[in-house]
Amino acid sequence: MAIKIRIPTPLRRLCEGKEIVEVEGKNLLEALEDLEKKYPGFRERLFDTNGELRRFVNIFVNEEDIRFLHGLNTPLKDGDEVSIIPAIAGGKKKVLRLYLTYPSHLIKEPIIYQLGKKFKVVPNIRSASVKGDIGLVALELSGSEKELEKAIKWLEKIGIKVEPIEQDIVEG
Repeated sequence: MAIKIRIPTPLRRLCEGKEIVEVEGKNLLEALEDLEKKYPGFRERLFDTNGELRRFVNIFVNEEDIRFLHGLNTPLKDGDEVSIIPAIAGGKKKVLRLYLTYPSHLIKEPIIYQLGKKFKVVPNIRSASVKGDIGLVALELSGSEKELEKAIKWLEKIGIKVEPIEQDIVEG
């Protein structure tokens, strides 16, 4: 089963300068293990010492972020394409903690999924509940200040009330 992995420019020196390499694996973890076997050096750049994917490494399977699939257990099939995208440093990353209040007509909509797809932000649901015809989500949202601002404006534009929970966090 041939899986194609797109290699970002900074890591191509590990695989003889190739932009795309082929590996085998039934799931993403197996494919990445095969990548390491064929081209040693990828493991230390993709995984931390605990075996977890590094925080600033983004991986997509067929253009879908694995955080919205099954993570490293995302199943793969012949012909799938995996893209490794290192986060680009630039400016400080900010984390907002927000309450989102959904009106009844938006409760069943995949708003947080859309938020992660439309903007360069990473949503992290801390809690959520639906009572009657109101939805409430406690959300951490991280990204650049510019992207966070755009994301919040979009939420408010579609009818979601956005309120801060507590002081924001700035990560260097």
